[in-house]
Amino acid sequence: MSRECYLTGKKNMVVNSVTRRGKARAQGGVGRKTTGITKRVQKANLHKKDIRENGVVKRVWLSAAALRTLEKGPYQGVELA
Repeated sequence: MSRECYLTGKKNMVVNSVTRRGKARAQGGVGRKTTGITKRVQKANLHKKDIRENGVVKRVWLSAAALRTLEKGPYQGVELA
């Protein structure tokens, strides 16, 4: 089972981590220089929750945004168990 939100489809994202040195021009320096770029993983805010879908209880990953939506009421026949 992959870590992906059951409702919104949110999952981990690969992004660049940029390392810089120097002083910004606005603060009197010559500008910031990039000294390294490495890849890193930006993790989705996922939680394992029980939901009821069409009367069947399932244990799935849900994003924080999906949890807030479900707290307001049922969403596409899905509700928190």
